[in-house]
Amino acid sequence: MIIDSFKTIKQYALAELKEKGSRFICQVHPVTGRDQAEEHIAAIGARYYDATHNCYAYCIGLGPQTLSRFSDDGEPSGTAGKPILQAITGRELTNVVAVVTRYFGGTKLGTGGLVRAYSSVASQALDLAETRIDYLTTIVHIIFEYHYANLVKKIIDNYNAEVKSADYQTHVSQHVLVRNSKTEEFINQLINQSSGHIKIETPA
Repeated sequence: MIIDSFKTIKQYALAELKEKGSRFICQVHPVTGRDQAEEHIAAIGARYYDATHNCYAYCIGLGPQTLSRFSDDGEPSGTAGKPILQAITGRELTNVVAVVTRYFGGTKLGTGGLVRAYSSVASQALDLAETRIDYLTTIVHIIFEYHYANLVKKIIDNYNAEVKSADYQTHVSQHVLVRNSKTEEFINQLINQSSGHIKIETPA
C-alpha cells in the first residue's frame, strides 16, 4: 500500500503564554523540508536574539523517511524541545516546525513546570494553525489528439487529478498532477480506454 497522504498545518500561527513572569512565544510554520525548517529557526533566533532561550522541534516526511529534530537551547534536558515535538507528533502532524522563545521572568519553574509551559504554548499555536490533509503526487505528461479531450477530462475528474499546464498545438499536451497511490491506475485507464492512442510520459 502506497502512503501518500499526511496531516500538516494550514498556516503560520503564534501563541503566547505567561507563567510566573516568564513569557513563552511559540511560532509554528508548515514546511516542505529540513532546509526550510532550519531557515525559520534561524530567522526567529535572529529576531529574538535577546531571549533567554529559543527552543524548537520539527517533524518532516512520512514513514521510515520521517525526520525529527529538537533542541532545548540551554533549558534542562528534556524540558523544552521534546515537549514541543510531542505536541506535533501527538497530533499526528508532519512537515511542521515549532519554535518557542522564552524570556525568563525571574522565577524558576522547575522541570515539571517547564515541560507544561512548553507543551501548552506549542499546543495552543498548533491548534490556532489548524490542520489540513496534503498528498504526495506525481506529474504525468499526457499527449493526445483532440477527439480524446472529453475522455481525458472524464478520467482526470474521476481521479481528482489536476491539470498543471496545457499546450494546444497539433496535439494536446497536458501535465497532470496525480496522487502517488492512484498514478498507476490513472495511467492504465488512459491507455486502456484509448486503446493505447494516448501517449503517457512520467518523470524518470
